[in-house]
Amino acid sequence: MREFVTQADAREQMRIDSDADDRWLAIWIPAVSASIAAWLKQDWRLYLLQRDAVGEVVVDASGTPVPVEGDDGEPVVHPAVVAATLLELASQYRYREGEGDNVVPADAGHGYVLSKAATAQLVPLRRSTVA
Repeated sequence: MREFVTQADAREQMRIDSDADDRWLAIWIPAVSASIAAWLKQDWRLYLLQRDAVGEVVVDASGTPVPVEGDDGEPVVHPAVVAATLLELASQYRYREGEGDNVVPADAGHGYVLSKAATAQLVPLRRSTVA
């Protein structure tokens, strides 16, 4: 699983000045990245997509949208995915015991994977599951 942010990105977001939380970051960056990928449901939604001359999304032979490749040959992560990852990490870091904005409202049942702020960043990228 690809991680969507680096430890340096996460430290900057959370204003962490030491390496005391490196172990926490090593666990949570991949965990949050995996949760975001699962929430979006299709891997191609994680990335910026190639567009043709008229602005249509380029698809491969199987009909799957083709991500933009960076200089390193890897797909370019969508800025909303990076933002959501940083927001979710900050929320999990601040509320390590599950309190705060990570609490599922009593009337909502279960099934919340991400905080409200992270979810808000990702909603435009997600495939709807409602028919």
